Amino acid sequence: MNHSSKWDSACIIGYGGHAKTKILPALQKAGIDIVGVVSRNPSLNISGSKIFSSLKDAILLLPNSTFFIIATPPNLHYSQAKILIEAKKDVFIEKPAFLSLKESEELSNLALKNKVVLAEMLMYLENQNVNEFINLIKSKRNQISNIECYFEIPNLPENTFRDETSLGNSLLSDIACYPLSLLAISGLDLNNLNLISDMQMITDHKSFLIEGKSEEIDIFIQVGLSSNYHNKIKIKFRNGDEISAEPFFYGREGQIKINNINGTEKKERIIYEQDAFELMFKRHRSEWISNQKYRLNIMKETSKNIERLGRQAGF
Repeated sequence: MNHSSKWDSACIIGYGGHAKTKILPALQKAGIDIVGVVSRNPSLNISGSKIFSSLKDAILLLPNSTFFIIATPPNLHYSQAKILIEAKKDVFIEKPAFLSLKESEELSNLALKNKVVLAEMLMYLENQNVNEFINLIKSKRNQISNIECYFEIPNLPENTFRDETSLGNSLLSDIACYPLSLLAISGLDLNNLNLISDMQMITDHKSFLIEGKSEEIDIFIQVGLSSNYHNKIKIKFRNGDEISAEPFFYGREGQIKINNINGTEKKERIIYEQDAFELMFKRHRSEWISNQKYRLNIMKETSKNIERLGRQAGF
């Protein structure tokens, strides 16, 4: 595919609830035809889409301009992405893209060699407020004392891949990839972050507390199950000022609340974010190619630390 060309058709691999409710509608809003779906369910009937039971058949029979979106459980990502990249197809992969540094390095190198897009779908990065926070961390890192990230959910959908016990099917990989990628993009070192293992919550693999330092910044990350939905970032400065945003690791259209504490003054502002999935698919292919090496380095750093923290959790 020519680097300057635009995608006009997509094939979704795996057609679970996330693909139905978020990916497919976003593709439609972005004006991209869903020409194929790879699924184990032969009875699927999606208007305008061919249903394939084999990924290789989809590659062979769909138009050359088709890009592929992997929306299967993380344990399948590596094998499916490798087939697509070897066939010189552009690939978007649901987060976390890969579960080890070895997988990330191999397929990053292959994507660069074959000149195809390999993108981890961290949809929250399309949000304006997220990029403001990234720039804030980068520009004022010497003034920051603490960064706290929370992403907790009250329950899990039943009868999904998350019922299995492995790193790829855990809330550690499924949710911690958000704050870990954010910190990596912000230029912070993840290598001194560790799982707090003296907590009962770790033993049942339902909730995870990650703490550590990046230079002089204290990092606190809480992810997993909780009694309430909690999706927030808070940055504390050495002079006592604070700024927070919620919901933060977020891809849906809606309102985001920003709170600022400057000395004794407190301010709240509300910003409106668009559907991050739609924005992602509207971006030109050339944009993804232009920053590919940078994105892949972030992906490798994130997967390396998911793998390391997974070992600490006993996966």
